[in-house]
Amino acid sequence: MGTYSGEEGGTQRRRGLYPVAGVVFSALFLSACAGRIHMPGYVQPVEESSLSFESLGHTVQVDAYVPEGKGQRHPAAIVLHGSSGIHMVGGSGAQRYAEALANRGIAAYVVHYFDGTGTFSADDATEAREYWRWVRVIRDAVGWLRARPEVRPSRVGIVGVSLGAYVAVGAAASDPRVSRVVLMSGGLEPGIADSVRRFPPVLLLHGTADNVVPVAAEDTLTRLFTRHRVTMTVHRYPGEGHEFGDMAAVDAVDRSARFLADRPLRMLLDAVKRAEVRLAPSPAPAKAPPPAPPPAPPPAPGDILFYLIP
Repeated sequence: MGTYSGEEGGTQRRRGLYPVAGVVFSALFLSACAGRIHMPGYVQPVEESSLSFESLGHTVQVDAYVPEGKGQRHPAAIVLHGSSGIHMVGGSGAQRYAEALANRGIAAYVVHYFDGTGTFSADDATEAREYWRWVRVIRDAVGWLRARPEVRPSRVGIVGVSLGAYVAVGAAASDPRVSRVVLMSGGLEPGIADSVRRFPPVLLLHGTADNVVPVAAEDTLTRLFTRHRVTMTVHRYPGEGHEFGDMAAVDAVDRSARFLADRPLRMLLDAVKRAEVRLAPSPAPAKAPPPAPPPAPPPAPGDILFYLIP
């Protein structure tokens, strides 16, 4: 993440990246006193725990945030922190973001991927040296997560912020088990564009005033995804910088949860089922068949007759 380019694999330098790149959203830090981000209609009780798995000969710590409910399987997300790591002041933002996702029905796991390389915080040289080893840690995390009883194994996504977004691209491009990816304030790691042959559906969120990872870095990603016909949703927050303000942060949480859960399709299916129940004809009287109904008038312009769901 130490470089970005308007073209894949370029070498322009970012400005002032690492002092702030580990910050997820300002709203997540401003919520420190309250401790959580809540939104009416999506809040669920959350169970928190500390877990771990093995990768590259190291124990990798995981902060787990799972919606309450024994015996239930949830869509899951691996949440990746930025370059300041998980132990510094900015690291706690990753946990608050993960908890906010869990409040909305997503089992979220903050993977301390720096543990796999013994890294505390990352600069340009560290990133260039360790990038693909971090990708391997995330791929190991995907396999470990798919085996957990509270996780729907077919719905394991990745949410990456800043450096975490760069690492998420490499992991998702090389692991077909990843179902969806959310990239916030991210871009494309130099030199990996040629290795991207496939990619799951992706949601890109970026502030137009980001002077740490400029919008041009995300434009590189969108061109790459367009070339490979990746299903892509792009949302930009006017005037927002690398750290989103309160309202943008809550909106990003909600968009991410809906995207990871594929909730719009689920809501549509539920609505169709309810309509079928309401429109189902009553049983015919036992004594005699009912008279034939008169022909239905033609629908008025704009009427919705049915949903065709592929």
